[in-house]
Amino acid sequence: MKKLLQGVLGYGIGSILLLMVIVAAALALLLRFTTIDIDTLNQISLVAGLTILAFGGLIAAYKAEQKGWLSGILTGLIFVLAMIGFQLIFENSWVSLTQLSYFGGLVIAALLGGMIGVNMPRSTTGKK
Repeated sequence: MKKLLQGVLGYGIGSILLLMVIVAAALALLLRFTTIDIDTLNQISLVAGLTILAFGGLIAAYKAEQKGWLSGILTGLIFVLAMIGFQLIFENSWVSLTQLSYFGGLVIAALLGGMIGVNMPRSTTGKK
């Protein structure tokens, strides 16, 4: 259980936050220095979000080495609940139905990433 939580909270959520900051900065630069349409930017951010959550679930399950689906779901749910909390606190508004479907997609992406991550081959060099 300790390894599962360490994988989810430490590696999964940590990698998601780091990648979200990097991608947000890249999208901000793209918006600032190009003539990209806002609809195109929304589609890019959707794909980037799904990819990042899948990667976070993959890392969490790889580090936990057990129950990839659970690692992925926990990673996705913790991230989504944090996003909902920030929206409630800073925007003082509840989540719309469109956002709920987007959040559900994020959790499913993390779940699938977790299923892949737990089955990735492990490096056995130096271990006996």
